[in-house]
Amino acid sequence: MKKLIATSILSLLVGSSTFAQQEITKKCGAYEAMEEVFQMYPEIRDSYEAHMLLENSRVKNTNNESKVVGDAYIIPVVFHIIHEYGNENISDAQVYDELEVLNREFNSADPDSVDVVAEFAGLIGNAHMTFKLAALDPYGNCTNGIEHIYSHESRVGDAYSKLNQWNRAKYLNIWVTKIVGQPGAAAYALKPASTDGSGFWMDGIVSNHTYVGSIGTGSPFVESTLSHEIGHYFNLSHTWGNTNDPGVACGDDGVSDTPETAGWTSCPLGSSDNCNTGIQENLQNYMEYAYCDRHFTPGQVEFMHNALEGIAGQRNILWQDSTLIATGVKDLNLPQVPTNDINNLTVPLCVPVADFNADKKAVCVGTSVQFSDESWNAVVASRTWTFEGGTPATSTSANPVVSWADYGWKKVTLVVTNDAGSDTKTEQSYLYVSPDWADYTGPVNFNMESNNHLFLVQNIEDNYGKFAPKSGVGMDGSTAFKLQTYKNTTGADAYTNDWFYNGRLGLSTDNLITPSVDLRNTSSITVSFDYAYATNATQTADITEVLKVYSSRDCGQTWSTRATITGNELVTAGYASNSDFNPTSNTMYVNKSFSYPATSQDNTTRFKFEFVASDVSSNLFIDNININGTLGLNSTTISDLELVVYPNPTQGEAINVSYTASEEPTTFTLRDVQGKVIATQTIETTNASVTEKLNNTQNLPAACYFLEVTTGDYSTTKKVVVM
Repeated sequence: MKKLIATSILSLLVGSSTFAQQEITKKCGAYEAMEEVFQMYPEIRDSYEAHMLLENSRVKNTNNESKVVGDAYIIPVVFHIIHEYGNENISDAQVYDELEVLNREFNSADPDSVDVVAEFAGLIGNAHMTFKLAALDPYGNCTNGIEHIYSHESRVGDAYSKLNQWNRAKYLNIWVTKIVGQPGAAAYALKPASTDGSGFWMDGIVSNHTYVGSIGTGSPFVESTLSHEIGHYFNLSHTWGNTNDPGVACGDDGVSDTPETAGWTSCPLGSSDNCNTGIQENLQNYMEYAYCDRHFTPGQVEFMHNALEGIAGQRNILWQDSTLIATGVKDLNLPQVPTNDINNLTVPLCVPVADFNADKKAVCVGTSVQFSDESWNAVVASRTWTFEGGTPATSTSANPVVSWADYGWKKVTLVVTNDAGSDTKTEQSYLYVSPDWADYTGPVNFNMESNNHLFLVQNIEDNYGKFAPKSGVGMDGSTAFKLQTYKNTTGADAYTNDWFYNGRLGLSTDNLITPSVDLRNTSSITVSFDYAYATNATQTADITEVLKVYSSRDCGQTWSTRATITGNELVTAGYASNSDFNPTSNTMYVNKSFSYPATSQDNTTRFKFEFVASDVSSNLFIDNININGTLGLNSTTISDLELVVYPNPTQGEAINVSYTASEEPTTFTLRDVQGKVIATQTIETTNASVTEKLNNTQNLPAACYFLEVTTGDYSTTKKVVVM
């Protein structure tokens, strides 16, 4: 997805969330990835290669015995959970479990180590490393070492997905995502010297959520994945050397006590002397690809200690007392577990950060919405919800169910509290509740000049780019909806959010939703619209942005795809020149249309225009959304009403109706030619003759109007003319 740096930019450990016990293949792209980095920052290559020569020399001159005892190296850790409120938003418990796995495996304390085959039973290295979740963030604020960040970058998982990196000299940063580089990827890391200089912002580890810990979305079978990646982080190679392709050629990792090997993707213990007859290879090494990993060797431990003592990647600062004090981990006990008991803490009791989610963001009046408390940074002792106009209006449940009897944008507030304090999150326009009547009656034309106020705009991440009406850019110089994707970042400070802006555009999503339209009595429907778009891509293969059009019959709860535009079809105005593109002529617009099969369920139909950006996206323009068709003014289904509407034409008098009521109440809705509701009234009389003057129908401006008549499941429309 990313064009500034390829998706293979870092080491990719590819696997599957469904695991078999044999013949599992996992691929790590570390060295191709580092080549990408060297292409991006050529000055790093020479220093990296010189560093590796030095490290190999240092290891060969040692006796491979650890120089330390006890908790010699304490490593502060922060987990950044990048999510979209799916199962990738893993629990704190899953992170705590991962810390326990790391602290076992880096201290030769894993019960599985008893399974190490005889050839390597005496080569179980103890790294004497203790990993602790940070207790203070870079600003000195209380943290539990786990932050949850809502972002589409969870579906990207590349270097630009490393949001909110904490000072890499003081924290081991681990990002947890839904996807790593591509579907099925597991995790990646870079060696220390490849992140020096300009490459510092790429330092850290990214992992698919299914490869974190042994509980939750994790699995005991792949719980050692992060041990493998931390091995890279502390300068270890794969056991077969500096390639990502096991099984190709025999090679070496520069460590004297790991035998020559070509690498393995299976685990034939006792039958692994492929490179040197009679010498079994170390299949159970954490830096192998075989899913039977059990240990590091003493030589690998020495290699990692050299990295911790060296300046590359600032690893030598990571474990210093001053760092441990600054990150708050120096005196923290293990294991770290959450608790709200201030007298029984092994993690600091911080103020929670309020956050919430709902299973629907657009609903009909009366539809239930399930909310969930997604607060983080601490255990929540109590909470209070407030739902504007909702039923219930307040709640203390972690997962309340709410509905609304009136329509409009709804405000939601959550206050979360524990012994350390409280935090509040308020969303002014969190979800939209649609009424049970339509804004317009089809056919209808939205020219964006006078009827754009009922459109719904969804800027899902509340970021810079969003749809808004803009004059002078539509067809014939009219108003159009503009999605402002371009942002001038020329003067942005390096490594700030603005500096990363274009690299983080890919897969961001924005929606423009039409007002609701009653199409029950409209046939032969064609929906058309004009769009204009220029791209910053320089070749067709890079045009990965997509414009899709959907329809919904249930107020936006579910959507059906009606049209998809991408590639060359999307680009109507050529190259955007990395500028703030605006159409300057009708030739920059293209018309797109599709047929729509209306049914009796199309009483409040909406259409959604969804744009999914790429890193080379520019501005998008939508104009003249036309819903054309034939309006059926007489319905034989309810002809037995013998409905009479008078006077018609009228010269300002109120509209009167005379009819024979059925067994159901009858509703009259008067709309103008644009579909706007002028008046609505329900007459409850049933099974009787009715004559009634309709409210709010007198002194109307001269025009043509449509009177919708609905009784039970049946409806018709009458044309009314005001002179």
